[in-house]
Amino acid sequence: MFKIEDDVIYITRGDNAVLEVTAYIDDEQHEQYTLEEGDYYTLTVRKVASDISPVILQIPSTNGRIVIQNEDTANAEVGKYSADIQLTTASGDRYTIWPKFDVTKPSKEYNFKNFCIMPEVTRV
Repeated sequence: MFKIEDDVIYITRGDNAVLEVTAYIDDEQHEQYTLEEGDYYTLTVRKVASDISPVILQIPSTNGRIVIQNEDTANAEVGKYSADIQLTTASGDRYTIWPKFDVTKPSKEYNFKNFCIMPEVTRV
């Protein structure tokens, strides 16, 4: 199972998924950013939103698509994690495009709980 609901990504441990990413030039999402050669997205998942928290998974995009392979989550702990998606341009500029930053939340050791690895029933 793979779904996005209320800005939270859900995936069953060990499943495959394809995340189609779209970035916008403005916050109102009026003008879509067009990827140029050398641009890519990166999905990063950590236990909590902190650079000292271990990376659970980190996947760069290919042609604007982030492909999660079954082995990426096969041995991950079931749980709620912090994730973000960054756009890196060919010139090296980086922009966090998801999630939107909430200034009312503490930034240190905060768990966004926006990436959920769900348990599976059938293990191969």
